[in-house]
Amino acid sequence: MSGMIVASPPLEGDNPSAVDRSHQLQAAALWQSWRERRRPPVPPDAAVLVPATALPPEELRRHDRHFAWVVCEQRLLLLLLAFLFAAVALVGSLAWHLQAKPPLVIRAGPSLKEAAAEFYGDREVSYDQLAFFLHGSLPLLFAADEDGHPLLPLAEGLVAPDIYRAAERQLAASGADFAANRMTQTLSLTAISQVVTDSASGRAAAYVRGYLTVTLRHAEARFYPWRARVVLAVNPDSRLNPYPFYLLALDERTGPPALEWDQAPDLRSVLTP
Repeated sequence: MSGMIVASPPLEGDNPSAVDRSHQLQAAALWQSWRERRRPPVPPDAAVLVPATALPPEELRRHDRHFAWVVCEQRLLLLLLAFLFAAVALVGSLAWHLQAKPPLVIRAGPSLKEAAAEFYGDREVSYDQLAFFLHGSLPLLFAADEDGHPLLPLAEGLVAPDIYRAAERQLAASGADFAANRMTQTLSLTAISQVVTDSASGRAAAYVRGYLTVTLRHAEARFYPWRARVVLAVNPDSRLNPYPFYLLALDERTGPPALEWDQAPDLRSVLTP
């Protein structure tokens, strides 16, 4: 029959607690249905519509790129800091090891003024220079021919004035004999020995041996032994005296008296300047 209202069966025993529990179940069912109603319905072919790969949004990818670059920057900074600490440790270790090492001093070459002062202030006597000076100066004091003694002026400035004047007087006194007999006279040195030097005073002494050659009328030659004791002084080079020595004293003998000096055991005491 339509319109008939069927009354709900009464609850068992008309228990009020059972009625309250049924209301709670109804409320829970309504809440569940309402929550499920807000979800979109899932179509039957939903598995087909899901793509195999899903690209992240552009903002997410940009964030990932920025984050990856920040990580690279941090790693680079860490690497630079490691190199910096290693360099600092290396410099510190080198400074620690080199603090007791003596410094290396490199001296520059002498200037022109210092070289000139050292050259002219050298008090050492060279045997080669001494022998070269004696071979170049002593023969000038005895060279003569029938025309006079033209080589004697070359000795001026090389020998002491008294030695020069003594040689000039001796050659001038024999000038007439040289011209009459057409004579020539030359001195040849054969040995220079017993060289004694004194660095404090810049002087040197030596025993010189040689012979005088005298020719008569350009045909006959005579040889005379010649010995001399000379005292030299160190002299700076100049236009007047290109040699580093200057003849201070000359004691010479010719003929048999000269050979007696060869018998002397030692002339160092005599030749000491």
